[in-house]
Amino acid sequence: MVDKCPKCGEALITRTIQKKMGTGSIDYPVAQICQKCNWSKDLTGAGDIVAKSPATEEAGGKSEKRPEVVRQAPEKPKQAPEKPRQVIEKTSLRPSASKQRVPDMNKIITIALAFLVIVVIVWAFMPKGNEPTGDIQPTSTPEVTASATVTPTPDVTPTGNKIKVKINRDRGYVLKEQANLKIKPGEEVIWLNEGSYPLTLISNDGLFEDKLLDYDKLTTHIFTKPGTYSFDIKVMGVKKFNGTVTVEP
Repeated sequence: MVDKCPKCGEALITRTIQKKMGTGSIDYPVAQICQKCNWSKDLTGAGDIVAKSPATEEAGGKSEKRPEVVRQAPEKPKQAPEKPRQVIEKTSLRPSASKQRVPDMNKIITIALAFLVIVVIVWAFMPKGNEPTGDIQPTSTPEVTASATVTPTPDVTPTGNKIKVKINRDRGYVLKEQANLKIKPGEEVIWLNEGSYPLTLISNDGLFEDKLLDYDKLTTHIFTKPGTYSFDIKVMGVKKFNGTVTVEP
């Protein structure tokens, strides 16, 4: 059951202190206080303590003021003043003015030399005004007429003689003696593929373009200039046989 204040009837607050008893502890009441009228009671046996209200203090006159004890904080030991640190400034090494001027002088010298060369070239090609001008009479040079004798080459007319050369992919030239054929100017050579597979006839001297000859196909050429002409027979792009045609004068 909560105790009530005898003056105002408000519930009292009990203050306790904790005391150790052997291995444990116990809460021991020391006072009861009323928060409303500030009435208090000492439970330790010292008697009732009546707190004066602010109204009674004003009516009673001057109240005694307890001197306030001001605790001064312990003074900190004085430390020696810190010495100012020396700040070492890093100075960037800059090239001296003489070194900076060297590239500028080189540029100026280069530009001056280039200008001087241009002036000399222009002066060299300028017409000289101080040279005396006189009438120059052209000297006529006799014309030299040379008579060149051109020997016309006689036109070779086809003789109508036709020579048939049989070839195939397996044997090359069917007649071995036709591998090195000899003819006269104006004669016509006929190459005939008598095999069952196609082949290509190639003129190494550029007499005609490469001729692809299928079965029973032929190609012809009339030889008008003396000389020896070479031919290849290729099968599927691979050289298989070689022959010549010699045109005797």
